[in-house]
Amino acid sequence: MNWQKIFNLIKHRLSQVIGLYGFVLIPIWVMYFLNSTVLFNFWNALGIIPRSLSLNSLIGVTSSWTMHGNFSHLMGNPLVLVQILFLFGLFERNAYRTIVKLIIGSGLMTWGLGSPFSIHIGASGLIFAMLGYMIGGAVFAKRWGYLVACILMGASYWFILKEGLMPQTGISFAAHFGGLCIGLLIGANSKHYYGNNY
Repeated sequence: MNWQKIFNLIKHRLSQVIGLYGFVLIPIWVMYFLNSTVLFNFWNALGIIPRSLSLNSLIGVTSSWTMHGNFSHLMGNPLVLVQILFLFGLFERNAYRTIVKLIIGSGLMTWGLGSPFSIHIGASGLIFAMLGYMIGGAVFAKRWGYLVACILMGASYWFILKEGLMPQTGISFAAHFGGLCIGLLIGANSKHYYGNNY
């Protein structure tokens, strides 16, 4: 057993975890404070407008995860994101690429499934896409790390899924359901490659 290689892999994955925190969490917080202090909530007007080909809706497909209506809305996401990003950083060979796929995929699903004339904002679509990815990877791609994580975190993840998939006023069912579906699809087709590269 090559301990140096294992140490380098662990070191690389832990640095990837820290990088993911910056990649996902910093834009959420920065855009919230810019939006509430400088942009006068203009940023939120660029959310996803289902099946609209307007420029602001297309911006929303890739950026709605950085838009939050108020501080309470914002605070509903970081704690869950910290947990899931930690797992992605540990188990994904290229976690950044996976996150970008899930951001775009969940945005497109929300764009396709959402109610007309509505605007969808928030990071919960991404969260549900990440949960779906973990479940899809665990069940269909035999990603054992995700399987163990899903079992250990089962109760809390089940509660998130149950609450998020119950239609509620002011909650984007399209983002939650669409994110979960695209995450399952991408996760089911993910593979974990072992080799010389991290």
